[in-house]
Amino acid sequence: MEQKKKDRRVLYTKMFLRESLLTLMKEKSIAKITPTELCRHAGLNRNTFYTHYNSPEALLENIENEFYEQVRQSIEKSPDDGDITSSLAGICRIIFDNRDLCSVLFTEYGNKHFLRRIIDLAHDRTMAEWDALGVKKERDQMELLYCFSVNGSISVIQKWIQDGMRCTPQEISHFIEKASAHGLSGFIS
Repeated sequence: MEQKKKDRRVLYTKMFLRESLLTLMKEKSIAKITPTELCRHAGLNRNTFYTHYNSPEALLENIENEFYEQVRQSIEKSPDDGDITSSLAGICRIIFDNRDLCSVLFTEYGNKHFLRRIIDLAHDRTMAEWDALGVKKERDQMELLYCFSVNGSISVIQKWIQDGMRCTPQEISHFIEKASAHGLSGFIS
């Protein structure tokens, strides 16, 4: 029973630190957030913070890794024959379900490369689908096409988040898929 009580306290402590960090990141970059400021905002002492993390950056990395795992597991659970459209729709749905987190992670104060890391989870599936569609280009050209498609997708998702996610995850993933398919059509043999 005592261990369960301790685990609950640890979970609450981490939750307060997480919420405080995300609140502070709405106003400034992670590089400008000190452990003292974070602890003051969370109502915790610095020793408690250092028991779990060695820096605000380590806490942010932990938050990002948890979110990344959630997306990765969602993609892995989809059928092997699932297409990139369903993978993209799943990613957009998870972003929507975690909009408070994503409204910080994918904006100017968040990690600029984190959204790319999320989108790149679908790389192999995308390449296989393009091959099945008849995109018969050199591997280097396919990688360039993927880079073009991903960077466009990232920009659309960031704009969607900045605008308050007024359309549904299905609508935004359909838009990205349609725009990508149009660009892809020039490469199908």
